[in-house]
Amino acid sequence: MKKLSLLSGLLAAALLVGAVVLPPMPVAAKSVQEQIKDLEDEQEDLKKELAAAKDVLADSKAKRQNYINQINNVRKQITLLDNQVESYNQQIEAKNAEIAALEQEVTENHKQEEEIRKTLGERLNALAKRGNFSTFQMLMNTESYTDYLIKAKLMEKIAEADQQAIDELEAALVVIAEKEEKIEQEKKGIQDKIAAIEANRKSSNAKKKELDGLYAAANKVYQKDQAEVNAINREMQQTEDDIKRLLNSINSTGVYTTMYWPVPTVRAISSGYGKRWGKLHKGIDIANGPIPVYGQNIVAAADGTVIRAIYNSWGGGYGYHCVIEHGKDKYGRVIATLYAHCSKLYAKVGQKVIGGKTVIGQAGDTGNVTGPHLHFEVWVNGTPVDPIKEGYVSVKGK
Repeated sequence: MKKLSLLSGLLAAALLVGAVVLPPMPVAAKSVQEQIKDLEDEQEDLKKELAAAKDVLADSKAKRQNYINQINNVRKQITLLDNQVESYNQQIEAKNAEIAALEQEVTENHKQEEEIRKTLGERLNALAKRGNFSTFQMLMNTESYTDYLIKAKLMEKIAEADQQAIDELEAALVVIAEKEEKIEQEKKGIQDKIAAIEANRKSSNAKKKELDGLYAAANKVYQKDQAEVNAINREMQQTEDDIKRLLNSINSTGVYTTMYWPVPTVRAISSGYGKRWGKLHKGIDIANGPIPVYGQNIVAAADGTVIRAIYNSWGGGYGYHCVIEHGKDKYGRVIATLYAHCSKLYAKVGQKVIGGKTVIGQAGDTGNVTGPHLHFEVWVNGTPVDPIKEGYVSVKGK
């Protein structure tokens, strides 16, 4: 019976092992599947934005930014799926360990069952042999009737003990069978869980493969667009360097006094001076407001002389554009202005202009643009500054 107690202890230990769970994963505000669903919805919105960009925009910047957003979205989804697969792997490992423990328990049960059956066989064999020893034979081998009674009582006790032992052995076998059946049921339950986890992992891996493909495709287009944008940026930087060299080469004799808003009929600003798309946007973009900006007259912001006029629809990214030098301010700094992306350009190099009156062109969408606007810059000693923050022009001013 010690062995049966040991068996019960081992089975209890196995059941405790089965009850052990992995440390809980940190619980997020939303489940992994909910987070992935949110990201998928976001990705669909990005695809719609991209379709709109293809329809209405000629500029690669908007497309490029959309691809960057898609790539970031896919990366987030892949990270969630990787974490989910890793969690499944840990669960499968734990379940396999439980199955191994249960299988070991079954092996131990089989060994003990074999021992019990052997003992039971020996008992039955002994009983069978004693069953052939008749009462008459026992009487003949007994010297007195008293001795016979004693031996008869003793044989009765032995039979009772044998029957009890047999009953106990049979009961032990029943217990082992019941426990083994329970273990098999638990094992099947664990195997079912593993099958479900494997199915989820397969689904996650398939989704990850799909996302990897989307990422690769988006990244390929992004790299192509990025190369084009880098080329455009180099051209625009070259244009800026040319303007800077031109300003440094001029011996300014004019006197700067005041500045006017360059598009009198349009006061809307679509983009200000500052960081944009990872680089410094060195001016302000005057774009559509209540009045569409395309074709609206552009006037010289201040008195001065036209020192650069480019009549080229690309114009190094600036399209039709010109630069006017306005002379020195009261601090001795040379002031100049740039007007880019014109649809028409009237200004000529060497032309004298009057601030707020001389029409030098019309607003448009030539060069590297996302839509019609005038890109307007103010330069102080060869460096672009914020036209509004530095007080040169005001949306509400003249």
